[in-house]
Amino acid sequence: MSFRTKQTVERVTGGYYDDDGMWHDGEAETIEIIASVQPLNADEKSQYVDMLPEGATNYNAVKIYSNTALQVEKQEQGDIAGQEADILLWRGKRYKIVNCEEWQSNVISHYRMVAWEVGAYGE
Repeated sequence: MSFRTKQTVERVTGGYYDDDGMWHDGEAETIEIIASVQPLNADEKSQYVDMLPEGATNYNAVKIYSNTALQVEKQEQGDIAGQEADILLWRGKRYKIVNCEEWQSNVISHYRMVAWEVGAYGE
């Protein structure tokens, strides 16, 4: 029996600047993945505190295990386009993907992602 279930993810793709320097938002789409979603424990949360503005410590965060890698936010750098982070919809809340680690051991290969609740830290 698998612990993974169908999960919904919001993804924005393909934003661009036109020749006049005006930004055009990308297309929003909803994708489904098969994943296990679990809350972070206190020790795991402490690993990510430094990533939060003002060192906030009171936030909802989850870990996600899946065969599908989810996107984290990337800033635009020169000619390299940026990308928005994927948003996991889980139990009526929205979680922004902040970390994606590739665990490809050829035994139980998967991706381990961390996400925190959108709006939980002033976003």
